[in-house]
Amino acid sequence: MSTSAEDNDYKQLYESAINKVEQLQHELNQLKKMIFGVRQERFIPADKNQLALDIPTEQSAAVCNVLEAKKVTYVKVVKQDATQGRDSRHTIPSHLRREDVIIDPDHIPAGSKHIGTTETEVLEYKPAEIYVVRYIRNKYLLPSADETSSKIIVGPLPTLPVAKSMMGPGLLAQLVVEKICDHLPVHRQQQRLERDGIKLPYSTLSDGFAKTAALITPIYRALVTEVLNADYLQADETVCLEVT
Repeated sequence: MSTSAEDNDYKQLYESAINKVEQLQHELNQLKKMIFGVRQERFIPADKNQLALDIPTEQSAAVCNVLEAKKVTYVKVVKQDATQGRDSRHTIPSHLRREDVIIDPDHIPAGSKHIGTTETEVLEYKPAEIYVVRYIRNKYLLPSADETSSKIIVGPLPTLPVAKSMMGPGLLAQLVVEKICDHLPVHRQQQRLERDGIKLPYSTLSDGFAKTAALITPIYRALVTEVLNADYLQADETVCLEVT
């Protein structure tokens, strides 16, 4: 009998513990919902059986009725630009060269009068031209008075940015701009040149870039001086390895 009574006591303690755990878990869930969940104010409708307290107040007269609210209208005035309704964000710049293509109707009946035109502008692109500059230097023979010796004179060759290089200043400038400003690697530029039938070794392009960068070192030093004279400096953590 004592064993059965002890079992009942343990059973009651177990059930009591389970109920306590469930209660605590419910409270924990409610607490989490209040802290991390989205709280919304609920509208509790009034009880129909509840009598209203008709207590006059001074503020009741100042309450605004939504149905009696004054309707306010706004008129939006849109200023039309010179493009006659065309979106100004898509306006083609006026400094670009225009190439006109005149198009007539397929059939113009006799007696028709020309009354105007309808213009449609389309942006076009022509691939950059790579050409060859040939420096043709004339040579002259200057004979001596006694005609026993002679001297040859030749027109001077213009100074090029990179000595003994087949790349001119325009191509070198484009190489630097595309690599620095457009983030186009040298090997991508090499592939682009190959599509035009121009095969330049990677070492030639890379060497041309390095020597061109060395030529603008004075500009770099002037920029460093200007930056260091500023009151506020800001820099990122990009690692820049010095090539020696």
